[in-house]
Amino acid sequence: MRRVLTFGVVWLVAAVTATAVAWQGVRLVGDQVTDDRPPSLTAEEVAAATATGAGSPAPGATTTTTAPASPVTTAAPPEGPAAAGEAVTRTYALTGGSTSLRFTPGGVTVVFATPAPGYQVRSEPADGGGWRVEFDGASGRSRVEGWWDGGPQDRVDDDGADSGGGGRGDG
Repeated sequence: MRRVLTFGVVWLVAAVTATAVAWQGVRLVGDQVTDDRPPSLTAEEVAAATATGAGSPAPGATTTTTAPASPVTTAAPPEGPAAAGEAVTRTYALTGGSTSLRFTPGGVTVVFATPAPGYQVRSEPADGGGWRVEFDGASGRSRVEGWWDGGPQDRVDDDGADSGGGGRGDG
C-alpha cells in the first residue's frame, strides 16, 4: 500500500510540474506574438466603420470617406492625439480603391485594403516601420505610404485622380 501511495504522489507532482511548465510556455509565446498588435478600436470607431461602408473593411476597422487625392501629398505636422503619441487611424479613398492605415509610434498597420473594380491591391512594409498600399489597374496606379515620424505621416500618389481633394481622413 505504501508503494502505491508513493507512486501516486510522484505522479501528482509530475503532472502539476508539467502543467505549470506548459502554461508558462503558452504565456511566453502569447506575449511575444500579441504585444505588437494595434490597440483595440473604440465603440465609436467601430460604429463609424460600419456606417460609412467604404469597401469591405475587416471586422473592427475604422473608416472615414475622403475625396480622391491630388498627386503626391504629405501630411501636416501632428496635432491633438497624434502629437501625444496615441494611435491614429486614417482612411484613404483613391481611384484604385480604399485603404485604412493605423499609425502608432511603434509603426503602421493596414486595417483594410479594398481594390476598386478593375484594380488589384498589393501591400508591403516600407522603410522605417511604415507601410505601402498600392492599387494597380488599366486606368492607372494609386498608392499610399504611411509612417510614424513624431506623428502620423503619409504620402499619397493617385495617378487616376482628378485634380483637387484631400488625400486623407483623420480618425
